[in-house]
Amino acid sequence: MTICDSCSTAVEPTANYCPECGSELKPTRKDWSDGFLSIVDRGHIQEAIDGNESLPPEYHDRLHETVRHALADFCLLNRWDAFDNTEALFGDLPDEEISPDDWEEIEKLARLTCPFRFMLTAAGTERVSKILEFSLLVHLQDSDKTLDDVTVKIEIDGN
Repeated sequence: MTICDSCSTAVEPTANYCPECGSELKPTRKDWSDGFLSIVDRGHIQEAIDGNESLPPEYHDRLHETVRHALADFCLLNRWDAFDNTEALFGDLPDEEISPDDWEEIEKLARLTCPFRFMLTAAGTERVSKILEFSLLVHLQDSDKTLDDVTVKIEIDGN
């Protein structure tokens, strides 16, 4: 048996994560990943997407917390004037219009749609509209403005 460093639960030696707290038992180098998830997390999640693995609720809890921390990091970076948000989001995209035949560039552009799709899936269009209204109000930092002064409307045309 292996003992989890985080919660001291006895775990099968072949396990990659603790069934009690969701911690990785064989931590990997985070810099091997392109994102905030480790390679091990990416593997488990892809296996779950493919229907080949079922992850315990504790694992989901840890991932939810990881995402909340990542979002807080984005908020912190947004407040730092020396950090160029534009470069971070668009730096590897050409300034000119992307050709529909350039799949590499289209994939980069599609990456930028993921946060919006993540929010839409979680909250729906009405709630996302309200979140955007609040975001605009915070961005304007005008003490005279209220939510009644800001309107965001999302329309989806099925045609």
